[in-house]
Amino acid sequence: MRTLLIILSTFLEIQLYFTGSRAEQQQSLRVSNELVSLNSSEDESEDVVEGPIREVLAQSGSTANLPCKITEPGAGTITWMKRKNRRLLTVGTSTHSVDKRFVVMHSSTDWLLQIRAVTLQDEGIYECQVTSHPVQRNFVLLKVTEAYSIIPGAPDLHVKQGSSLRLECQLKAAAESPLYVFWYRQGHMINYDEELGVKVELTKNGSILMVNKTKPSHGGNYTCSPSNAKSAYVMVHVIEEEEKPAAMHGGDRRNLSPAILASNFLVSLLAAVSWRIPSFTSLYPT
Repeated sequence: MRTLLIILSTFLEIQLYFTGSRAEQQQSLRVSNELVSLNSSEDESEDVVEGPIREVLAQSGSTANLPCKITEPGAGTITWMKRKNRRLLTVGTSTHSVDKRFVVMHSSTDWLLQIRAVTLQDEGIYECQVTSHPVQRNFVLLKVTEAYSIIPGAPDLHVKQGSSLRLECQLKAAAESPLYVFWYRQGHMINYDEELGVKVELTKNGSILMVNKTKPSHGGNYTCSPSNAKSAYVMVHVIEEEEKPAAMHGGDRRNLSPAILASNFLVSLLAAVSWRIPSFTSLYPT
């Protein structure tokens, strides 16, 4: 009997031990889940902006200017940071970031952040903060576009020899006009060639290439390369007019030599005679 009681008490102690361990594990797991949930909510709230956001559109490779206007000069230290990773970019007029593309342009109450050679990775919300009481915050959303160009009629364009040729280089998704557009024919730049009848004109959204009277030498690969957009190309084929015999053009027979006239007359006469004379088989049937 005593042995049975000892066994029962030992069994109860083991059961209580495992029950307590399971409860501690559940409690630990619940606390861990609460911490994860809290951290997640904090991470999600990092990009929550309270206040108006000004949008700035810039082209990839160009310079972006992010404005920041404060109400009182000397109210406090002005800092610029990127909201996504809380990266401090500038403090006052000094660049804090190791990336020297970020520069502050200061003028009275304006603290403009200039980002040179913009990339697609620079997109996001930027915050200009003034350490005054209360703290002033200005938010700017930078959007970066990647411009490209097209040539209507590409990839192949056919023109008749002697007709005019007009090629237009059009910029798409561009935030600013190009500084220049270079035209190449078969890899050779033709913008500054003094070729008769060839003219290049820079427009607000691209460039136009004109050729007054096309020749076979005007055929080939044409490429337009804007200063701020991807290049485009078109293959131009100049169709040459084939030279036809004078008879096919309805030439004047009086210009033909006597020998040619006599030969033509003899051929016509033989054809007429052979048509009228019956064949030998009809005269002497077998």
